[in-house]
Formats: sequence, C-alpha cells, structure tokens
Amino acid sequence: MASIASDLDSVFESASGYFALLAAPMRLKILHAICDRERTVGDIVAVTGATQTTVSRHLGAMHRAGALSRRRDRNFTWYGVADATLTELCRTVCVHVAARELFVSNAERLVAVSTVAPARTRSSRRTPQ
Repeated sequence: MASIASDLDSVFESASGYFALLAAPMRLKILHAICDRERTVGDIVAVTGATQTTVSRHLGAMHRAGALSRRRDRNFTWYGVADATLTELCRTVCVHVAARELFVSNAERLVAVSTVAPARTRSSRRTPQ
C-alpha cells in the first residue's frame, strides 16, 4: 500500500510540473502559435508580440521540459510541439474558460437588465392632494 502511495506521489509531482509549465500566459501564447506547425523564433516573436529575449527564455524552458521539439536549419531554429497531449490539454482548458467567461458575462448582463428600475406608469404617479 505504501508503494502505491509513493508511486502516486511521484505521478502527482510530475503532473504538477506539467501544469506549472503552462502557468505562464506567454507559454500558452507560444503553444498557440506553434500548435498547427513548426515556426521559427522570429515567427513566434511576431505572433506573440513579445521580445525575442522573452520568447527564447520560454522556448528554452519548454524544450528542456520535453514539451517542444527544436531543430536547426542553417541560421534558423524551428520549434514545434513535441507532446500533442499538451496541445489538447491547453485547447480543452482554454475552450472551457472562454465558455465560462461568456456565460458569466451574459449572466451579468441579464442581472443588470433585470435590476434596472421599471419606468413609472400613469397609475403609479402620485396625484397632488
């Protein structure tokens, strides 16, 4: 029984690291930029709007973690997704969050509309005495 708990601890530790890899919004932007095809660092910089230093730092961390593939071709370094599960996980979570935010936004609008004071009608006006 202790061995199973120890194995689970190891799995939970690894899973935590996997999620930590995705904790930076810039890393999600980078993953989005390369989810459908390999891109050069320059392409990723253009898509994300970040500096080359920032993009390179995140690309290095993601590559070391095994999330991205990297290949050199003459003067260019190309990055792609090495772990398709990572892309699916991000896509699933982002779609869920976007749908939830849309739902909350629409619900807030409905509450705002329903709390607007109703217009006064003739019958509700006070008559001078």
